[in-house]
Amino acid sequence: MTTVASRIPAEDLQDLSRIIEAYSEVTERLKHSHELLSAEVCRLRQQLAEKNKELARRERLAALGEMAAGVAHEIRNPLAAMELYVSLLERDLQDEPSKLAVAHRVATGIRNLECIVRDTLSFAHSAEPEFRAVPAMQIIERVVTQAMPQADALSAAIEVDDRFHEVMFWCDAAQIERALMNLVYNALDACGGEGHIRLVDGGRSEDGRFAQLVIEDDGGGIPEELLDRIFNPFFTTKHSGTGLGLAIVHRILEAHGGWVRAGNHEGGGAAFAMGVPVATGEVIHRPADKGGAD
Repeated sequence: MTTVASRIPAEDLQDLSRIIEAYSEVTERLKHSHELLSAEVCRLRQQLAEKNKELARRERLAALGEMAAGVAHEIRNPLAAMELYVSLLERDLQDEPSKLAVAHRVATGIRNLECIVRDTLSFAHSAEPEFRAVPAMQIIERVVTQAMPQADALSAAIEVDDRFHEVMFWCDAAQIERALMNLVYNALDACGGEGHIRLVDGGRSEDGRFAQLVIEDDGGGIPEELLDRIFNPFFTTKHSGTGLGLAIVHRILEAHGGWVRAGNHEGGGAAFAMGVPVATGEVIHRPADKGGAD
């Protein structure tokens, strides 16, 4: 029996086979391109969602900062008067120890309120960074020196990675020092007596523009459900404090175009990673934008 294929010349069959192969190849390429485009669309959508989330956060923080600044200013004036009157009262009660002790407690409460007002104003009116090339170890050593009295009182140890001698930050030294100080004090509170804190060089970011400074402690770590809230203003798990320390750290790193992230390391304690712009050789890397991630 003669089939259709047997009536087609061999050359035509070869041409048809090549056409089918070419069609299959083009189809496969289109499929691959479609998969790549789909993946890119998903990535861009995720990136857009993250940017929208960050923008919404900034708008909330701006509104909260404006309100907090107004309240803090209104509180500061009567608080100054109260502090003056209590100091006069303490002077007049020198011969009455029981009443003087009460006055001391009132004075302590007023000083605590003043700290809250100061932190609130600092959070609301954060200054623009003045960028300069600064040795990373210079900032770290100042922070460790200031933290040592509390570390000694707790019999805690602070270990610093020697690799920081090779890192040059491009930053506002005073602001980065304050951010690092807040994180070190938090770590001391977390690890308690005879604890251990490590300041570790986490290497460069993928684009090489940022140095990663990691602060690790051997405390109880951060509960998973708190990681998304830990940088929110006025959020705290402590019995005392304003809940503004980590929010101020976040704002400082954001103003530098960098980031601060919270998590737990393999040893079980907490770990905070700061991304700080670096100065390398003759090229000074300024942050491309002020939109850092948390």
